[in-house]
Amino acid sequence: MKNSIKTIAIALAIILTATLSGVAKDKGTKKAASFGTGIYTTVEGKINVMVDKAGAEYPTHLLVRDYRGTVVYRETISKKHTKFGRTLNLKELPCGTYDIDIISNGVRQTKTFELSEEVPQRTVKMEL
Repeated sequence: MKNSIKTIAIALAIILTATLSGVAKDKGTKKAASFGTGIYTTVEGKINVMVDKAGAEYPTHLLVRDYRGTVVYRETISKKHTKFGRTLNLKELPCGTYDIDIISNGVRQTKTFELSEEVPQRTVKMEL
């Protein structure tokens, strides 16, 4: 009788541990999937940033940082907006490497881009 009680107690402990482990993994998955982003360039040399949040419980921060980590653009989007988009005009920024950070509820997604000068083509024209 004592052996069967011990066996049942051990079995319950294993089931409870497995269940709690699964719950902890689900919470981590939900946090990682709390928002989605789409970042792409346009023909005009601008960058479009689109964000779709799963919930509107937290504000979202949009940062553009240079290679030194200095923030060159910052915007905070209200927690009540679940979907939003921004077009970033990069004409005033000097050439270099930059990061776009989107942060919401402690989750950060980062994309890196590089600005460079277009080298004009040089042509030679000779008159005969």
